[in-house]
Amino acid sequence: MAALSGCFAPMTTREAQDIAHERLAKYCNGRCGALTLARTQKIKSRWLVDFEAPRQKFTVIVETDGNAKVTAWQK
Repeated sequence: MAALSGCFAPMTTREAQDIAHERLAKYCNGRCGALTLARTQKIKSRWLVDFEAPRQKFTVIVETDGNAKVTAWQK
C-alpha cells in the first residue's frame, strides 16, 4: 500500500514544469526555437506554466492528473 501513496501526493512546481516542458516540446516538434521558462503559478488545482520563444509566448495548463494543454500567442 505504501507504493500507492506517491500517486496521491500533490504535484510540485518542478513536476508541473517538467510536464509542461515535455508537452510543449511535443507541441513544437522542433519548430518554435529556444524555449525559456518565464513563470509558473498555481491557480486552484491547476498549474499555469509560461514559456517564451523568439516569436511566440506559450501557456501550458497542467492538471493534477498530469494532463496538459498548450495555448500559444504571437509576440
